[in-house]
Amino acid sequence: MKLHYIISGFTIVIIACVLSLDGFAQSSRSSYFMKTSYARTSLNPALRPDQSYIGVPFLSNIHTEINTNTLNLSNLTFPLNGELVTFMHPQVSEARALANIEDDNYITGNAALDIFSVGLFKGDSYWNFNFGLRTYADANVPKSLFELLKVGFNETETVTHDLSKISLTQSAFAEIGLTNSRTFLNNSLTIGARAKFLLGISYADLDAKSLNITAGREFWTAKSQVILKGAGPGITTRYSQSDYDPDRNNFDGFDFGSFSIPGYGLGLDIGGVYDFKDSPVNFLRSLRVSYALNDIGFISWTKKNVVQLSSQQTAVTISPNDYTIHTDGSTSITDIFDNAVDDIKQAINLHEDATESGYTTTLRANMIVGLEYEVWKNKMTTGFLYSTRFGKYFTTNEFTLSANYMPKSWLATSLSYSFAHSQFKTFGLAVHLAPSRGINFFLASDYTLIHISPQFLPTSSRALSLQLGLSVPFGGKR
Repeated sequence: MKLHYIISGFTIVIIACVLSLDGFAQSSRSSYFMKTSYARTSLNPALRPDQSYIGVPFLSNIHTEINTNTLNLSNLTFPLNGELVTFMHPQVSEARALANIEDDNYITGNAALDIFSVGLFKGDSYWNFNFGLRTYADANVPKSLFELLKVGFNETETVTHDLSKISLTQSAFAEIGLTNSRTFLNNSLTIGARAKFLLGISYADLDAKSLNITAGREFWTAKSQVILKGAGPGITTRYSQSDYDPDRNNFDGFDFGSFSIPGYGLGLDIGGVYDFKDSPVNFLRSLRVSYALNDIGFISWTKKNVVQLSSQQTAVTISPNDYTIHTDGSTSITDIFDNAVDDIKQAINLHEDATESGYTTTLRANMIVGLEYEVWKNKMTTGFLYSTRFGKYFTTNEFTLSANYMPKSWLATSLSYSFAHSQFKTFGLAVHLAPSRGINFFLASDYTLIHISPQFLPTSSRALSLQLGLSVPFGGKR
């Protein structure tokens, strides 16, 4: 794996993921209040479906999601003379190019695939077993990077740009989970927990404690304190000769050995649901509240499967790529950031540190709070959901309102709106075909794609998600 694909977490991968929307999530928030959904158990282990099921192998739950606060097509490209040009075009002013770029520009993604899953009721208990694959990635790009590319080479004097907030963390692992939930207090309270055994697959963490680049028309001088950690089966570092200094070798990527399990870990999800159906206050009897704290846990990576690299904390001078070729409107966003990644990796000049032991990383925990109110008995509810993800370098939040309608026992639907990433430009939708016999099918998205370019690329969307699954129900409806 070349460094190009590691550092691109804050450049090319960020831009490419937003433009192509090949995202990465564990479960759709739009299905959280759908009682037919077995997938919602991954959001809160106290939530249950209304029937036992066996998931179709590899197809029981496929879910992807990607979110950003600014890095979409409309903020990076601009209409000019009937075509779209990048922010580097000379007729796109600095003020216009940077108007919608924040000081910190994040992108976060998740992906989940259940290889096998089964859920069944036994008395008042519900049991669920699943085996699947999960991955997530978080990255942050500071505004100073865009300033460096847009104006850093047009200054009459050299200017120093602080890129210290650049960060990337990524983790992939297999998960074996066992969930149990039970009811108490005359079925008013449901408490659930999921214990997870984790098999680490890969991990990467780029932390720029300091990264300052002094830019001129023909050179960059960089001073940095950057640490890159990597983990994978039999991972080793690879170097290549510097493009700018024949006497210097630069880190060029990772090589991997034969297949092995590079890390092991444990995880825990806990949750609860309280139904006010027995409340002495009439209007409260239709209210349900829920809470979950997920992905409390860790993965320990073994010594022979980890590496750590750091910059030398000395000034490095390079001759950067010619960015004037990107000002004629003929190049794409990925062309620009491809060159930027190449220059930054040369400027950082990472070298491997001695590895004395493995290390332990924590999972990216998330918290969910839900309120649901029944407005039409056994037919329709409204819901409010607050969710937050605790990343290593930043935390993201979402607030979702939903209307959930179940016209038939075999058909459940949900229409939702998520405030943080939708901007009144997209909405959520979920449909579940759930007959008591045969094949069940669900399709859900928290952010449907309704704003696209003529090339079918998303323009103003800040997020996209998609979830689908097939299962075979058994036992009676509950």
